Amino acid sequence: MGLTSGIMKRRTFLKGAGIALLLPRLESLGQVVAGESPRRLLTVVNHLSFYQPELIPKTDGAFKNPPPLLGELSNHFKQLKVFSGLDNPAVQNGFGHTPCVGILSGYFNKLQRKNRISIDQAVADLIGEDTRFKSLVFQAGENLNFSQISWDKHGLPVKQIDSPRKIFNLLFQVNENEKAQQQVLAEDRSILDAVSAQAKSMEKRLNATDRAKMDEYLTSVREVEKTVKRRAYWADRSKPQVDYEIENFDRKSVDDYVGTLMDLAVLALQTDSTRAVTVQVPFWEGFKEPGLTGNYHDLSHHGQKPDKLKKLLKLEHAILKRINASLNTMKERTVGNSSLFDQTTTLITASMGSANSHNFDDLPALVFDSRMKSSGYWRRKDTPMSNLYLGLLQQFGAEGDRFGESTRAFDLLA
Repeated sequence: MGLTSGIMKRRTFLKGAGIALLLPRLESLGQVVAGESPRRLLTVVNHLSFYQPELIPKTDGAFKNPPPLLGELSNHFKQLKVFSGLDNPAVQNGFGHTPCVGILSGYFNKLQRKNRISIDQAVADLIGEDTRFKSLVFQAGENLNFSQISWDKHGLPVKQIDSPRKIFNLLFQVNENEKAQQQVLAEDRSILDAVSAQAKSMEKRLNATDRAKMDEYLTSVREVEKTVKRRAYWADRSKPQVDYEIENFDRKSVDDYVGTLMDLAVLALQTDSTRAVTVQVPFWEGFKEPGLTGNYHDLSHHGQKPDKLKKLLKLEHAILKRINASLNTMKERTVGNSSLFDQTTTLITASMGSANSHNFDDLPALVFDSRMKSSGYWRRKDTPMSNLYLGLLQQFGAEGDRFGESTRAFDLLA
């Protein structure tokens, strides 16, 4: 499959009436007319960033003469805000690419092993209670020590899945070990019941310090209880059926690997399997396309050499074309009374401002939302990325006025 070709035939999914949704909450699937459609979040992070001179406009305001990379997304300019110059002041410089772990949390401390909650998980905590999965995180490429970008509210890593086959089976295939799973769930419930009863019987004998520790412990137990209840609830219910097949594909191909993960992200949102999906574009040590082979990491460290830049831009155009194709698909798919695109806020950002210089500031951010009253480009030099994240969080109903190192919220819908 060449870089300029369309979506692969095997990934031309959900044609006509080729999808049957079997989840029980039919109103969530848009099969009940009344009620407001749920909000969804799609987050895409390119680890090695984009070549910003070809992505970021030269002047603030409307997209009059968009640069070539940004032009790949021209179908959606009326629903797009582009920001540049953003930084993450709580991300410390570290060895190699390690600070990339802080892109969605706005935090990296090389002396601590824990992080802070990432924006995708903060949103998932608000909107993820009614779906099979609170969130899903897809990672294209090998799981390296600097590739973890999603963190829960305890600062612990959220599982990132790198196998399209595993993702597909998780979303749509029958679980062959259903009986064993039911037994595990029953045992989990029994253990939690016993732990809760024992803890409550001890509370009256504890001093203030120990009571505070016990409250914290019981909070953790209740979180585990919620997880077990969610698994038990969905274990008895049929998974969605989709007209989509995953055949053999090349992990070193943009169309094959990134394209498949983006397809699965759209399917996960459309079937209401989850309302928050994060996709990380790969850190490719090697890739191959017709007429183009090489090492993505090496090309991203181009040193302004024309030959390397030419190859790098060809690859980045391919990545943005695949993202654009997914946004087009979301506009074509109706869920309830509106398109999937209309129900979804999409964020595209990068772990670095420039992989060439290992710069973790001057970050780009592209936000797509059909509710925007105005679109265009704004440079926000030395402004915390967390300001954008706070604005995003508030669009999903958060009442707080702080996220990470934020100083004020962006009004993303103005």
